[in-house]
Amino acid sequence: MQFHPHHIHLMSHDAMQAGRFYETMFNAEIEESKGANGLPRCNMLIGDQAILISTVDASVSQQASGPHSCLGLDHLGLRVEDVAVAVRQLESKGAKITMHPRSNGRATIAFIEAPDGVSVELISYEG
Repeated sequence: MQFHPHHIHLMSHDAMQAGRFYETMFNAEIEESKGANGLPRCNMLIGDQAILISTVDASVSQQASGPHSCLGLDHLGLRVEDVAVAVRQLESKGAKITMHPRSNGRATIAFIEAPDGVSVELISYEG
């Protein structure tokens, strides 16, 4: 049996508001739907990657404190042509940069803060 990526699933207190962040910052295509719990869900595409954001009730409050700070899903990674340019564009849209670009000679990465404690890594490869 072969396995193929299908989606990543995030949780939020306001799925559509979170989706609008990704739409603004990353040109995500978003569509409102209903989750299995009957609450609003945002179906989203960033490039070819499907990401679902479900609304959860206020009793759900645990979130990561930043990249590399939790078990399970740590961050979303998005490949870009030039991390420094992407960071400047995102900052101009109001993004909070949690780690400015740094390079190891092969790749450059940076992190931004997304809604609900989600970290988004930007990565570009050199050469």
